[in-house]
Amino acid sequence: MSIFSYKMTRDYGFAPNPFGEYCTLACCKPHLRLKASIGDWIIGTGSVKLNLLYHVIFIMKITEKLTFDEYWNDPRFQNKKPVLNGSLKQIHGDNIYKNENNEWLQLNSHHSDYEGKTNIKNQKQDLSGKYVLISDMFTYFGKKALKVPSKYSEICPSNNIKDRDYKTIINEAMALELINKITKDFAHGLIDTPIHWETYKQIKLL
Repeated sequence: MSIFSYKMTRDYGFAPNPFGEYCTLACCKPHLRLKASIGDWIIGTGSVKLNLLYHVIFIMKITEKLTFDEYWNDPRFQNKKPVLNGSLKQIHGDNIYKNENNEWLQLNSHHSDYEGKTNIKNQKQDLSGKYVLISDMFTYFGKKALKVPSKYSEICPSNNIKDRDYKTIINEAMALELINKITKDFAHGLIDTPIHWETYKQIKLL
């Protein structure tokens, strides 16, 4: 088992997508999605940009690792395909890549350009991760991000350039202590909505 952490600078409920029975990481963090295995834990933490350094936004234990084809076709994840005229939850669906005649198509989504035009940069980065990480054992705090005691601060990636992608936590005992505390003290699943949803609503109302 390994434990990884990374800083989140954006939180729209897209990466990760914590809705329904599963928290999924299908886009962004391609190196982490390649490396992580079933049984590993991921800790998503706040950042200076979010004014949430040393806060936990979510934890997830990887319980499945699917290819994009498997994710697209799995009946359990059809509700994670985006609906751009739907609710905020539907708008930010992360099941956005379909293989058609050996060509990848990107759905109109949070990662596409204006009017649904494919964002080549996002598509290349997302698909380079090859896998979608699935968890049915997660706690997602969203805008109720949990401030961690200073004794756990080393778990959170710093502002060092080497921590910009993700970090493998060396002190696994400390990380597991925090994970166990969270799973004991807080409900499983969705605690609150994504941090940026209020901003998104304000933009839509203009």
